[in-house]
Amino acid sequence: MNKLALLLFLVFPALFYSQIKKKQDPKVSLAIETYAYLKGQDAALEKVLLQFPKLRAKATAAEKNSKLLFNRAEQNIERFLADELEDSEFDKLQKGIDSLLNEQLKNPIEREKYALDFLKKVSERPNLIKDSLLLAGIRSFAYYDAPHEEITEGHTKIFNTKNHPKAQEASLKLSVPQSWLPEEAEMPETIQQFTSYWGRGSEKFLIVAYDLPAESTSFKLNKESVADLISPQTLLIRSENLAIDGKPGLMIEVEETINTGGQKLKIRMLQFMFVYKQKLYCLQGSIGPVEVNKNLASQIKKHEPLFRLIASQTQISEQL
Repeated sequence: MNKLALLLFLVFPALFYSQIKKKQDPKVSLAIETYAYLKGQDAALEKVLLQFPKLRAKATAAEKNSKLLFNRAEQNIERFLADELEDSEFDKLQKGIDSLLNEQLKNPIEREKYALDFLKKVSERPNLIKDSLLLAGIRSFAYYDAPHEEITEGHTKIFNTKNHPKAQEASLKLSVPQSWLPEEAEMPETIQQFTSYWGRGSEKFLIVAYDLPAESTSFKLNKESVADLISPQTLLIRSENLAIDGKPGLMIEVEETINTGGQKLKIRMLQFMFVYKQKLYCLQGSIGPVEVNKNLASQIKKHEPLFRLIASQTQISEQL
């Protein structure tokens, strides 16, 4: 094993994934790519320590900044793929990764310097892969079981609607998870949308602004007025009064049935709303669309702390 072979682990997911022939949904594909990378790093570190035991302290130091996050991601990916794949598929995947690793690592490391260079790369890796799909995959699956912790542990980015052409009255400042992909939305009312797993997940968070009719100066935001606004295809599950940056607001949980290409699907949403200068603003976290027979109660419950956290930390100011 020489210096070049060690550095191949920087691009290992792409090398491995090119050999996966079975079509997967985007989230499963991201899980496989991320899993291959993490397993590759584990095996390379093991190889270094087996050949150079005296480097254990350096290896521990190199992993210090990323070990907890990476280990948590690897464990969650294993659970996720075990649920998503057939037992035979998951077994084939793991054997395929092991086979490729054994081939990559079959030769001894020629020089201790190459092992030290690799450990240096490991210590720098969280910075080297910053803002990449790979790091988004690691973060997404590290917080797979508790999505809100990506924000509470500081992995956030700030989005500000200031000077956005779709937000002419109010400037909204939000903290969103770094692993969620920001995208412009086609719908005219949607200012911005964010999609989980760097665009490969079924969870979204939208910033939406609706114009209220000029004659509705006395519009009161409550369960009854919102019920009049939602479509007949939307089921109102619950509502709750709350405040968003000190402004009175309302949270509702709804489930909407949509028809796409002749197929009925559904979306479960938590909508955090407030009124400001003749506009109804909605911060919307959603799951789906999925088949109508799928129960989304557990999914919305898992993501509710995240959606609430984004809404509760939103800052509102007048657009200048």
